[in-house]
Amino acid sequence: MAARELAVKRKLATALSNSRRVSQNISTLSVTTLANIGQGSFSMQAQDSETQTVDYCIVGAGSAGCVLASRLSEHDRYSVMLLEAGRSDSHPFIHIPAAFIFIYNNKRYNWRYAAEPDPNLYDRSLVITQGKVLGGSSSINGMLHVRGQREEFDQWAQSGCRGWSYDELLPYYRKAERYRGSSRSALAERGVEGPHVVSDAADVHTLTRAFVDGAQEIGMPFNPDMNGDSREGVAYFQHNRNGRFRSQPAQTYLRTARRRSNLQIKTEAVATRILFEGTRAIGVRYVQNGQSKTVMARKEVILAAGVFKSPQLLQLSGVGDPDVLRDIGITPVVANRSVGRNLRDHFLMTVVQRVQGIATLNERSRGLTLVKEVLKYAFLGEGMLTLGTGSAGSFFRSRPGLAAPDAQLMFIPGSYGSVPGILEKEPGMSIGFWPSHPQSHGTVSARSPNPLDQPSIHLNFLSAEDDQRVVVECVRKSRAIFASRAMARWSVKEVRPGKDVHTDDEVIDYARQNGRSGMHLVGTCRMGSDEGAVVDPQLRVKGVTGLRVVDASVMPNCTVGNINATVVVIAEKAADLIMSV
Repeated sequence: MAARELAVKRKLATALSNSRRVSQNISTLSVTTLANIGQGSFSMQAQDSETQTVDYCIVGAGSAGCVLASRLSEHDRYSVMLLEAGRSDSHPFIHIPAAFIFIYNNKRYNWRYAAEPDPNLYDRSLVITQGKVLGGSSSINGMLHVRGQREEFDQWAQSGCRGWSYDELLPYYRKAERYRGSSRSALAERGVEGPHVVSDAADVHTLTRAFVDGAQEIGMPFNPDMNGDSREGVAYFQHNRNGRFRSQPAQTYLRTARRRSNLQIKTEAVATRILFEGTRAIGVRYVQNGQSKTVMARKEVILAAGVFKSPQLLQLSGVGDPDVLRDIGITPVVANRSVGRNLRDHFLMTVVQRVQGIATLNERSRGLTLVKEVLKYAFLGEGMLTLGTGSAGSFFRSRPGLAAPDAQLMFIPGSYGSVPGILEKEPGMSIGFWPSHPQSHGTVSARSPNPLDQPSIHLNFLSAEDDQRVVVECVRKSRAIFASRAMARWSVKEVRPGKDVHTDDEVIDYARQNGRSGMHLVGTCRMGSDEGAVVDPQLRVKGVTGLRVVDASVMPNCTVGNINATVVVIAEKAADLIMSV
């Protein structure tokens, strides 16, 4: 912790020495600075330069991969190798909570996948964020910690995912969690000794408190602990923050584990193929520093490469839809037409208001006010730089008769422009929202036999009428909260969607033109007991042996809220499943 704090203070001192730079918009400055750093490149050799053998090879060091590497290496009789395509998480801006916007749009830390033009969005091609760094997306996300709902996991279990009900997953939420908040209303639900630190929202803005009051005015109940027994209602968000620093699995799980002699962590190591002996996975070929290398796995290969890379790597290794594989010149090993299907995501849209009579994050991110915030963070560990994305929000049912909330609102006492992470100059506040259980679904498939080519991604947003209905209801709820007595004193006018967008059709048309990915993508290696599943409830890839998938791609659908907490739990449970063999 001391070393991290020293590195952060040095970085902040350097920034303060140049007053011209500090006075610029914090987001624009940082993105531009990092974008000027050169990009690396790979060239694959025909012959392997190195071959190693371990018990377990984990591909991908996002949240799931970090958890798995830590838990499996606790058993010193087993050797583990963790491969990560991105670089280390040593950059100080990763660890300052609000500083994720510094590197959020930079290709050195973000894959920035380009989806195919979406006919449902007027053929717009969306850019999708996925972390390309140790810790994966948990190193560059907004740090929101949201558990899934009881009803969601119970539905998983009823649909054939035996062992994945809420009561069966709750012990893993507790095991992972170290809750350092003030709520005592549901401590029976919370964990206090796990590695993954969860804290209450820091630096709560006056507008955030007004949002919470306004939501209650329109009938949303106050929830004192959004990660207790229920998600429903309006609540102050909780974040993966440990004091002044981000708390992500690359730190919380790997800090101790990386000192173990039975764990190797290789960064900038791009997996190119799973090696099979018949239908048994026996190793992984990867490229590091321009050299092709091989790691053989005595026990298992575990894919934790994420919702795009895990199915792509399966396809490039011969596991997938035979028609898709033959189109790109891959010989099928095992036919499974579901690999890469069922891609789901939270479709994000925002209602933005101009503000009067109070400073928002937009103004606090500039000039002398920014200098004060930097000093406050450096010396006190407080202020705007301790913030994650969103400090309050609500979960609600979009229509009567639903068993559980199916929509989420997220309030920010600031507003972003056309580029994610870039705060506007004018004072603003915003409510972002999404349908929590999207019925629209898309696909991901390898574009070519070259593993360095990005896959072809079809999001297919808003293709389901129910998703459109929920978007309309979210706009209604957002506008009602902004019109409440608690918020009316600060509101000037709605600038997005704007006063001319009234009817349901107009709202949906605006959403098609302006909505984007919520970056909570799941489902492309769906878990289940049916023939259409890619992995079974033990997360073993069907039709082969020695191969599992452990990441968000196994989730049958999105859970309510942000998914990182659930991905950590999936990996915690997977570690027990693997060790039980």
